Amino acid sequence: MNKKTIIIMGNGPSLGDINFEDLKGFDTFGLNSAYRAYRRMNWYPKYHGCFDYRVTENHKEEFKKLIEESPIEKCFYINNFGSHPKHQFVNLKTYGTSNKWNNSVDDFNSFRDNGNSGANACSVASCLGYEKIILLGVDCNYVEFVDGCKKDGPGGLIIEKTPKENPNYWFDDYQQKGDKYNIPDGLKFHMPTWNILAYNACHAGVEIINCSPITTLRCFKRLSLEEALE
Repeated sequence: MNKKTIIIMGNGPSLGDINFEDLKGFDTFGLNSAYRAYRRMNWYPKYHGCFDYRVTENHKEEFKKLIEESPIEKCFYINNFGSHPKHQFVNLKTYGTSNKWNNSVDDFNSFRDNGNSGANACSVASCLGYEKIILLGVDCNYVEFVDGCKKDGPGGLIIEKTPKENPNYWFDDYQQKGDKYNIPDGLKFHMPTWNILAYNACHAGVEIINCSPITTLRCFKRLSLEEALE
């Protein structure tokens, strides 16, 4: 691979079919509550991030532990957790119809919100100089209301009981009792924001390949992981 390459790991069900040993030697970026599986596996990505205010607030103590105790090299969060060298505060901004493309570490000071955590991780990767982005687990096929959840304020949900099976994620206890999160709203929210990212990335010369075999997205080139890593 001639281009500087990174693997960004969404948390969709298809990630569960990946052998993490195949990712050795490649830069990886994990997201949100996946740290629960990383601890069990004793495997950590190079980077971790969360770009959702409700999720960040709910997991802030665990994110602080990732900064201070894990082997992750850099954590990118929209809460300012202090001046630890492994923490990068991302000052998320909404720019309306602006097509501003984040392409420099200076943009972390005023970072265009790309709409979802996976898309924002891609944008962070561009700021770090990555030119080829491989997506794993970006399936975009959400079940809006899983067993054990209930509504919790406008647009919000809370897990009242840890699901025995969770169709939205690559391990069943990704969401656990007490977790607060937003209704996924996949068709109206996630899919359009990925489409916008694809358009902007193409114009910025950043190649994005989606390796999910079950993704509903049609805005990226699709390959198997083996083909994408060749």
